Amino acid sequence: MAGWDSIFYLFLNAFRIYIIYRFIGLFFEDNAKRAWVPCLYFVFYLFNSIEYIFINIDIVNLAVNFGGLLLITLIGYQGSMIRKILAVVLNLGIGVLAENLAWVLFVKGKPPQMERYGIFFFTFVLFLLELIIERTVKLRKGIEVPLYKNIFLALISLGSMFVANVLIESSYRKVPWLIAALCILLMINLFVLYLYEKILDDYVNLKEKEMYNLQLTMYQNQLKIMESVNDTYDRLRHDMKHHIVLLSDYIENEENEEALQYLSKITHYMSNGNQYIETGNRSIDSILNYIIEEIHRDGGSVITDIKIAENIPIDDFDINIILSNLLMNACEAIQKCDEKKLEIIMRYNRGILSFKFINTYDGLIKDKRGKLQSTKEKSENHGIGLTSVKKTIEKYNGEMKLQYTGNLFEADVLLYISDEENE
Repeated sequence: MAGWDSIFYLFLNAFRIYIIYRFIGLFFEDNAKRAWVPCLYFVFYLFNSIEYIFINIDIVNLAVNFGGLLLITLIGYQGSMIRKILAVVLNLGIGVLAENLAWVLFVKGKPPQMERYGIFFFTFVLFLLELIIERTVKLRKGIEVPLYKNIFLALISLGSMFVANVLIESSYRKVPWLIAALCILLMINLFVLYLYEKILDDYVNLKEKEMYNLQLTMYQNQLKIMESVNDTYDRLRHDMKHHIVLLSDYIENEENEEALQYLSKITHYMSNGNQYIETGNRSIDSILNYIIEEIHRDGGSVITDIKIAENIPIDDFDINIILSNLLMNACEAIQKCDEKKLEIIMRYNRGILSFKFINTYDGLIKDKRGKLQSTKEKSENHGIGLTSVKKTIEKYNGEMKLQYTGNLFEADVLLYISDEENE
């Protein structure tokens, strides 16, 4: 490659790597903003440029691009292995098809100087497609879908690259049809991204539906508790005259011990409704009472220290997302332990709502670069609950801290409720 052609290529290749950086970022959390991640792309740019200028063999180009981008995603981004492979494959699929289209239009059968126009056309198309994808496809980050769906989407993209190669090798005399076929294959790859977005949306909607069903169960449980308590109070009120007469007799006869025992029986009778928590906040009471009942039914114990107002200026749905996910995770962890204990601490003061949940667990935690992974057998569901909690906490400019030592797991949450919400 001549000197000016090399400079021209180096400039456009740097822009192409920037486009790839933006494209890959659509799949993952914003952790790629760390300074050393762009450094990985710069190293990739150097190797890719050297390979193209001095070697420029198709299969080597593909191997360098795939291997380099996969290494970047493995080191620089958080997410499952299959999601990283899918991001790389979809990027390569769109890139290879755009490059093939540029080759047919500007290189095949054309003078050598036309190659630079092909490189420019390829880079321009790639940038245009990235802008379209960025503005039309919103991929839910931090959500993992089942493995077979990721494989299916990756195979579509790989298949389109294979078909494009076969078409180019066998359609030298039918250039218009070849161009049309490559455009269609390029559209198919774009549709794969749209399809991936819909799969993520449907998966999240399914999890949200499960959350609604769980909340409905909790509310039904709370209603049963309230009905039981009301029934107990009704019976107690009906018999109150007799209780007062008997207590008066005990007191008049100075039988204080008997009076105290009788009062203890009344107190026990009144507590038979399993109304463990009664803050006056319907959402919080229903969740806490449901979880406490589940743990007691499993032979565990719960310690509560709750000092919150009846009316907290926070959306019921938001508080349900945070409490339900964290407490259900704690409940599931406790069920696997011999020692089943949960401590619940809640405070609300001057616009700050805080939770602390401390539970026993079996000591098995999957921790990948600071991000907790599920220990459930069906781990494709992992991340959805904590991702929903994280998004909800961010809505209130809050923070969450998860830590574990020995056989204790602790979740701390702070929510800073604004003045507008307090009004």
